[in-house]
Amino acid sequence: MKNLALLISAALVSTSAAATGYYSDNKSTVKIKNNSDGNHVTIYQASPSSYDGNTSDVLIDYDSDYNYVTVNQYGEKNNSDVDITYNSDNNAVYVSQSGYYNDSKVGLHNYADENTVGVYQDGYFNYSNVYINKGDWNNVHVDQYGNYNMSDVDILGENADYNYVSVSQGGDYSKSKVLISDGYYGPTSYNTVYVTQTNNDYSNVEITHGSSYNTVYVTQY
Repeated sequence: MKNLALLISAALVSTSAAATGYYSDNKSTVKIKNNSDGNHVTIYQASPSSYDGNTSDVLIDYDSDYNYVTVNQYGEKNNSDVDITYNSDNNAVYVSQSGYYNDSKVGLHNYADENTVGVYQDGYFNYSNVYINKGDWNNVHVDQYGNYNMSDVDILGENADYNYVSVSQGGDYSKSKVLISDGYYGPTSYNTVYVTQTNNDYSNVEITHGSSYNTVYVTQY
């Protein structure tokens, strides 16, 4: 077991870190918080298929802006969790997972605005969850290649507006779910969602609780 714990707090800038492991489960924890701006974090994790996967947790919060994080995981049963919260703006996070049964979760909430998130999953039975709550002008791109993949996108109020989400699923028997709801606390408006799927796939879109002026495109071929 290899573990990396990295905490960036207060005024640290231009910091780079890497976690690498090959023969056992790996775990990486990165926290960028308390007005920490302009940091660069790179995480690389790999493990043989005979072992359980890798775990990466990234937290950016409390007015931490313009940070850049990349997470690369190879093997089976990898888990990546990214949270950007509490007025943390203009951050960029990219997650790449190759293998089977991978799990990616991205949360943008508590007035985290103008962030960019990219999730790339290659393999079978992968799961991606994107959750935007009380955040505006965020850009999220999810690409899944392989069969039996699942994408879940939630854009919830209050006032989660002008977000852009694109989901592309290449392969068979994949599922995509999109929920846009004001959550009873304020309107959720002017969001745009694109979903593109290939053969034998399923798409579900729900817009509810007074959410208005949202645009959803679903293409299946």
